[in-house]
Amino acid sequence: MLRDDAAVRTGATFRLSGDQGGSAATVTRLLGLEPTHSFEAGDRVGRRSAAIRRVSLWMLSSDLPSDRELADHLHLLLDRLEPKAEALWQLTTQGYVADWFCLAASQATEHAIELDRPLLQRLLAVPGDLLLDVMGDDD
Repeated sequence: MLRDDAAVRTGATFRLSGDQGGSAATVTRLLGLEPTHSFEAGDRVGRRSAAIRRVSLWMLSSDLPSDRELADHLHLLLDRLEPKAEALWQLTTQGYVADWFCLAASQATEHAIELDRPLLQRLLAVPGDLLLDVMGDDD
């Protein structure tokens, strides 16, 4: 639930999954960036779960407050990832799957999410489909 003074809750995470056997440790080593979260194929899904992860996952999330605009989260991540674009494209040719997972939750009050052309151009320079999870944030 959103605070009374917040009209929108947003966030963004860049994700690389090793769908063809690649590891999260390889991504960290190649990029020279510490992920926000990472999981390896073969890890247990949770401490108490018997389920085993089938693929690795490397995630870099924006650490901006959730009441900031979605574009702010994306710009922050792009500032860190654009210098690594060549390595990111190389990882996708090795079978890693990239995406940008974005959240936009809004109360009943209207809130438009703006992704301007310069931001979209920046996103195109780095691999990954843009996934938008847009939802209401009411009771």
